[in-house]
Amino acid sequence: MPEVTVEKTKNYLIVKIPLKATEEGRAEFSPRAQKIVDSAIQEGMEDIEAGRVSGPFRNMKEFKSSLRKAKR
Repeated sequence: MPEVTVEKTKNYLIVKIPLKATEEGRAEFSPRAQKIVDSAIQEGMEDIEAGRVSGPFRNMKEFKSSLRKAKR
């Protein structure tokens, strides 16, 4: 089974999923990769619960307006 790899940089979490995994509809995470992904998902869920998200937006104009308001 194809294994997913996770690379953590200063600003990004890069998840590489082999194309073969998408064809098979199944991939395997190493324990380390699973821990990193679970942590990122938990952080995102906490942001949602705390209201630190925006959207959905109907169009790009609404999105840009939201960004300008957030800068203030």
